[in-house]
Amino acid sequence: MEKGILRTGDLVTYTPPFGMKEKGIVKSIPKDSGAAFVAYNWGDDREGYQDYTGQRTDVKFLTKGW
Repeated sequence: MEKGILRTGDLVTYTPPFGMKEKGIVKSIPKDSGAAFVAYNWGDDREGYQDYTGQRTDVKFLTKGW
C-alpha cells in the first residue's frame, strides 16, 4: 500500500507473509519511513486507541479496512 493513502485513525488489516491477519488502527505515519505505527490490541476501547502502544508495521503488509 502506498503510504500516502493511509491516515491516522484508519482501520487497517495487517497480513504478514506468515502468520495470522490482525485488525488495527493507524496511530501515526512517520515521514519517508515506509512504515506506520498501528495499535492492534485496544480491547473494547476503540475510541481510545491512541492510548495504546503502536507497533511499527511495514505499509506493504497493510490494507485499508477490516
